[in-house]
Amino acid sequence: MSNKNQPTAVVLSSEEKEQLVRSTRRTDLRNIIGALFVVYGVLVTATGILDPVADKALTGGIPINLWTGLSMFAGGILFFLWARLSPVPAEDILANVESIEEKIAEGEASTLAEEH
Repeated sequence: MSNKNQPTAVVLSSEEKEQLVRSTRRTDLRNIIGALFVVYGVLVTATGILDPVADKALTGGIPINLWTGLSMFAGGILFFLWARLSPVPAEDILANVESIEEKIAEGEASTLAEEH
């Protein structure tokens, strides 16, 4: 019996591993959420600064757009700090990629076995 249907492990070079880790950390969901909060925070803060009378009239004198915008901006910065100070471990990223590649290889191996 030959092992021609056995999946082969894919080996990544150290440069490919580093690039994969950088790419994964760059697209971390915490960065995306942080960017959205910062952008919307700036927009809402600008609205609160440029038209302070409108929101004070509706909220009983509280500059709600200003406070909400500043809070959203601060929340976005906190998401960025969280992603920066507690990044996804490189071992988890690489283990996940290896697991996915093994499943793909097993799937390809099983289709080859069905054809013969």
